[in-house]
Amino acid sequence: MAIRNIVVSVAGAPGSLVTAKYAIALSKLLGAKLTALYVVNEKVLHELLHTRIFVEAEAQAYARDMEQQGKSFLERLQKMAEQKGVPYEGFLLKGVISDEVINKTKAVQADMLVIGELREVTSVSQLFYDEGERIFRKSHCPVVMVRDQAMVEALFKEI
Repeated sequence: MAIRNIVVSVAGAPGSLVTAKYAIALSKLLGAKLTALYVVNEKVLHELLHTRIFVEAEAQAYARDMEQQGKSFLERLQKMAEQKGVPYEGFLLKGVISDEVINKTKAVQADMLVIGELREVTSVSQLFYDEGERIFRKSHCPVVMVRDQAMVEALFKEI
């Protein structure tokens, strides 16, 4: 079975850039298309409203900021993929992160999912509620977790 479509889930944090670079390198080496997903976490917005940390206007402004951050990050990844000659498609999604990533990964018929390093689990409840853990455990395709930043940077420069 050939790997034709690699999906990478990114969040816009510095670690996501390393994850994206590894996904671009894998896509280049395997001759696969790269699909990038950025999810605006609406669950957090609802929780901030419900606990009255945000009022409605603040939540809307925060959502707009998150969408703009996502668009900018996806555009940056597109340029990086194009520079390496990797076919690319990016999606800005809204909802519960793990649900959106799993559903889109299935919808695009991904052969592999690339994610950033999982946080250290400090409680049993984290296994059930951490979005990264949920993605890792619910994925229908093989999952690659990116860890070694120095190795990723060297590989990305090589290709």
